[in-house]
Formats: sequence, structure tokens, C-alpha cells
Amino acid sequence: MPDDVTFAMRCMLVVLMAEAREVPNARLADRGLALGKEYRDRLVRRGWITTRKVGRGISLELTEAGWAEAIAQLGADPPRGAGAGGAALYTVLNRLRGFLERSDLAASEFFAPAEDLDTWLRKAYAEIALRPGELVSLAALRPRLAGADRPAVDAALVALSSAPDVRIIPESNQKTLTPAQRDAAVRIGNQDRHLIAIGV
Repeated sequence: MPDDVTFAMRCMLVVLMAEAREVPNARLADRGLALGKEYRDRLVRRGWITTRKVGRGISLELTEAGWAEAIAQLGADPPRGAGAGGAALYTVLNRLRGFLERSDLAASEFFAPAEDLDTWLRKAYAEIALRPGELVSLAALRPRLAGADRPAVDAALVALSSAPDVRIIPESNQKTLTPAQRDAAVRIGNQDRHLIAIGV
């Protein structure tokens, strides 16, 4: 990078790449990553970030050119004067580059923001249900959420149960339940619930 791009500016590009979305400047400041206006403006002039007024603050996001510049840091040497922290950061970035190359994975895929469980649950339901409002077994739903922690999924189901378009209910005929269906149940209130309907 040219000399007028500081180490802190490089760090900002890397952080915005890791976030992979628009980030409030206040959140970055809370982490000790806020850049002064002069430095933000340099990144804007280079076409690497965009800034947007949100309420009384601003939010920052990488442009396509900014993504390219941030990705270039994965194979770069630590900048002069970055100190031990810079050396450590760039060692990790270089190892990450090797991992991405071995995995044939693009940086944009690796850093893609995680989908929230509410959205994931709704998508999984839509893939199974023949029509909105159809009752679907949680035993059929859970395998489509592979990779999510069971307690996190249970918490998301409990939260989702209060949505106006969602019902999560017990199986009326408990004798018909298989061991897998019993295991997939979520405890809401004082009941194990086995079926979900969305779009009711």
C-alpha cells in the first residue's frame, strides 16, 4: 500500500472484511478501532470504503475495491513500524491465506456473515412444509440445522414460539412418538413440544 495508508487503516480494512457487512463506527470505537475523519476520508477517496449517516453516527462498509485490498493483506508482510501486534496479526493472516487456498474457499465465503437462527429455522421449515401453516415435526427440522448448537436452536425455537405466525405444539397422541421425535422436542413452559407450524 502507499505510504499515506497507515497500519491502523489497514487494520480497519481487515476488520471490515471480517465483519462482511456495514458496521457502526461507534461499535468499532468500542473495540479501540475507530479512525479519525481524516483517515476515513482517505479510505473513501481511494474507493475502499463507503460511509453512511445513521442517526447521529456513521456506519462503514467495504466496497468491492476495499474487499480486494483487504484480501491482499492475507498475503502481505507486516508494515514497517507495526510492532509485535502487527507481526502477530500478519502471521495469522498469512496462515489464513494458506487455509483458504487449501480449502479452495474464497475470502468472501469464509467471512460471510452468519445467518441468524430465526431466519435459518424459517428457511428450513419452508423447505419441508408443503404449504404455510402445515405442522412439521421438529425431528425433521433439526437435521437441517446441522452445525448449530442444540441449546442455541432450543433458545431460538422458544423465542420463535412467541411470534404471531408461529405455533409450536405437543403431539396430541404421545403414544405415536418415536424415540427420535421425543429427543427432538423442545421444552416450552412445562411441556415438551414436537411440532412446528409457521405462516399460520
